[in-house]
Amino acid sequence: MRKSTSLLVLVTFLVLSLVISGCGTTGASSDSQKAPSDAKIKIGVAGPFTGAIAETGATIKNAVELAAEQVNKSGGVNGKQVELVIEDDKADPKESASIANKFAADKSILGVIANYTSSTTLAGAPIYNKVGLSQLSYGSTSPAVTKAGPYTFRDITTDAYDGEFVAQWTIDEGYKNIAILYENDDYGKGLADVYNKKVTSLGAKVVMQEPYNLGETKDFSAILTKMKNNSPDALFIAGQYNEAAMIIKQGKRLGINYPVIGSNGLYSDALIKLGGTDVEGLLCIGAFHSSAVYPEAKAFIDSYKTKWGAEPDIWAAFAYDAANIMFSAVKNGGEDRKKINDWLTTMKDFKGATGTTTFDENGDCIKQPLKLIVKNGKFEMYKK
Repeated sequence: MRKSTSLLVLVTFLVLSLVISGCGTTGASSDSQKAPSDAKIKIGVAGPFTGAIAETGATIKNAVELAAEQVNKSGGVNGKQVELVIEDDKADPKESASIANKFAADKSILGVIANYTSSTTLAGAPIYNKVGLSQLSYGSTSPAVTKAGPYTFRDITTDAYDGEFVAQWTIDEGYKNIAILYENDDYGKGLADVYNKKVTSLGAKVVMQEPYNLGETKDFSAILTKMKNNSPDALFIAGQYNEAAMIIKQGKRLGINYPVIGSNGLYSDALIKLGGTDVEGLLCIGAFHSSAVYPEAKAFIDSYKTKWGAEPDIWAAFAYDAANIMFSAVKNGGEDRKKINDWLTTMKDFKGATGTTTFDENGDCIKQPLKLIVKNGKFEMYKK
């Protein structure tokens, strides 16, 4: 009897312990839905911080950190400090998808500032849209991003717009026979196709359109020789500054001196650093220039130079605006992923370093680009 009684007491004790423990767990789970008093506003950031376009990634990271520092010094968002969760996508779609899964699973992350390239943006978009987490890109321009989903936004114009703008500019300059070289990804091909269609509709002839691989193609001699044999009036490069500098320098060695025109992927001081005097006269577009005098741009330029000791580039400006738009979405929408997205969907006339941003029904925006030229070793406003 004593043995049976002891066993009964032991079993009863264990059951009571489990019940008490279970009650405790339920209470913790409920409490975890409430933000602790020392909680922070967590925002995910993804960009190419290493790899082929790491120089651009560095300015993007600097700009986002500057925006967070400024908002925190002014009291934060809704009285809470902003914490950036920064991840390196290496301009690789696979890395981007992995990061998106990580951000999506972390319920404390309220919004994401990502990505720079179109391919990485498109790789992450299905994941963000599936869980309802707002993704705001500061660099992707592919027309495909327009249909990425209701939780995907960008504060930069699309290639559908930019490609047609540059095509018209090409015709206005009097060029009739055009060669197109493009990086073989969503950004490059999308831009090249839009440009080709528009410039052809305006009466020009595309004499060749050839791809190359971002970060991989180093020797352009075969492509350049083919281009030379087609005798174009001008060359349109749908790609990034690294490859553009190599294409132009290698072309000069082959006696190729065609005028070069491009979109905003070429707009980086790194192009001039890599290309030197060979890139003098290159034409491209951008939505921001260091000579800008409107208050938001001037304040950004001054604060960036003070903190980082360098001039900000266009991608820093786009990233800075994206960060501040996301902070505003949390402030005005609330600390809830859906409400943040609802606010972004209806956002109008946000004034920032790159001008005024309003999102349309697809999360796209329209901004009038600037015409730029490389002159005397720097980008200047183009005047014909």
